[in-house]
Amino acid sequence: MVAYQHPSELNPLQRYRQASAILRGTSRASNDGWYDNPLDHEFQLHLHIDGTRVESITFHRPTDTWAPGPQIDEDLILDPSRVPDFAEEVITLAKQVDAKSVGIILHIADEFATTEIKPELDNPGALNELQEAIQTDPKSVLDDGSLSAEDHSWRLIPYPAAGSDTIATAVTLSKHAADFADALRSHGAAKNFPVATLSVSAPLLTLIALPELRPNSNGKSFLTVLNYARFTVLAFFNEHGDLRLLRTLQHRGQRRPSNLRHAAATTAAAMEMSAPDILIFPLAGEPDPQMTSDLEQVFEHSEIVEIDWTKTPYHNDKLAGSTPEMRIATEYKKEIDSPLAQAHTFVTLRNDGWALQDFLPMDSVNAETFPSRSEMKLLRASKYARHGLIVVTILALFWVGLGLLGMVRQPEWTFKSNEATVLNNRLAALGKERQRILHWDNLLEDRSKGWTSMEMLSRFFPERSGFIITGYSHTATPEKTAGQARIGFIKQWRFTGLALEDSLETLADLRSRDGISSAFSEIARVTGNQAFQPDLPTRSVFINVKTQENGAYKPLPPESMVVTDPSHYPYQFELTITQRFEADDPLALNVTAAP
Repeated sequence: MVAYQHPSELNPLQRYRQASAILRGTSRASNDGWYDNPLDHEFQLHLHIDGTRVESITFHRPTDTWAPGPQIDEDLILDPSRVPDFAEEVITLAKQVDAKSVGIILHIADEFATTEIKPELDNPGALNELQEAIQTDPKSVLDDGSLSAEDHSWRLIPYPAAGSDTIATAVTLSKHAADFADALRSHGAAKNFPVATLSVSAPLLTLIALPELRPNSNGKSFLTVLNYARFTVLAFFNEHGDLRLLRTLQHRGQRRPSNLRHAAATTAAAMEMSAPDILIFPLAGEPDPQMTSDLEQVFEHSEIVEIDWTKTPYHNDKLAGSTPEMRIATEYKKEIDSPLAQAHTFVTLRNDGWALQDFLPMDSVNAETFPSRSEMKLLRASKYARHGLIVVTILALFWVGLGLLGMVRQPEWTFKSNEATVLNNRLAALGKERQRILHWDNLLEDRSKGWTSMEMLSRFFPERSGFIITGYSHTATPEKTAGQARIGFIKQWRFTGLALEDSLETLADLRSRDGISSAFSEIARVTGNQAFQPDLPTRSVFINVKTQENGAYKPLPPESMVVTDPSHYPYQFELTITQRFEADDPLALNVTAAP
């Protein structure tokens, strides 16, 4: 196994190199089993230690299967040299069910003691800070400074009940199994297989099952008696279900504590509990009937109930040796619908994890040596990003190379400078030729042709339309503007003739702007001559109509009218149309000399 150094002993570059080595050499970036709570692992090993025997039971969460675990005795727990073989056997069982990690839970039921905290620390709002302080500097919290931090481990348990003398007490366990837990984790690290441990106090764990075992408190205070092989824990609760006191009675080689009756009675009286309900939890094998009779002598008016585990959800009738605490631990997240479950004590014990505190965790030096889960994932993401950047760089270089190769293959790449002069001269000559062509094209534009004017005459005055045309002229005159390269011009049409009275309306229509525009558009459409387009802003059309009576007119009946006889038309008319093209019109004339 590679020996890693604490990050405080390394400079930033060395820390990065060590983290990269951990990423490459371990599964810490891909296997969440290194960081998950042991009770959340798919495969678990539960070890129940009560001072007389060690129960070993495995639990496979996906199939909810319990089975006997590897054989173990207390001598193995105290002898670290034997741990690797035991740990290897556990890992083999985990791999047989395709588990990627194993969680080992030590239920410590061979000792339980409480220690008072300093009176000046009576601040409920500082419980979390005191919990951290008692793990790093216990003497700053404990009232008894004679206890050794090297041999003992303390965890706080709050007393939220009104009337309690203190805000919390410190539960004390020895560290006799600390080397065993360290050896299990070390073997897992050596095999690159996550082995997570959790060392819990069995009595504290049992307390979180109370809301299901006593669903209704009936508004009365109550006392729970947790009877183990070597000790008995008394837990006193007020009428609201909140914990007021934990007290331990040692058996001193007997089956039950000799002072049980006196201790329970005097403590209940001190807390003014006259007739509390009593629940006895037999946790050392067969129930002791004498314990109930002893309590009946001092609690004559109390209801005393001895829990029958075979009638609770925490009994496993298919697996001998499975203690209730094991199933309680695996179901600690289960929601319980009862008034007692809403009491502040049980909310904090279950939801805030006070009952599942780890008394033998990995020491801070080893824990800080390895990057956290988020750091490992970030390091792995940066590794992928670095590889991706390398790939992108290679692709970019490849693309640039292809571009250069394509440029070299272009004909322009072999172009010679002396050829540029020849091409420039040719382009200049072609440019002059193009200007000459454009100049003559402009002069030859279809601006005014005779046949379009005749088409205009036939469109304005068709046969048998009530008109006789006696005169028609068309002129086109350029505008004289000095100093300009392009000039406009004016076109004029003049019609004279005779008209019937009904035909005067046609002249009136032509006289209007819309009428003449419509007429010009029709001629442009039919002839294709764009000079008749009236909708350009550089063009304008004016029309003038004069009418007078025909002096030679001879009235006749309509049936006697001869269309070619001028004397049969009552009116004479003169129609003049003037169209002006400005200098910036597309048909304006170039007046400069040809290039």
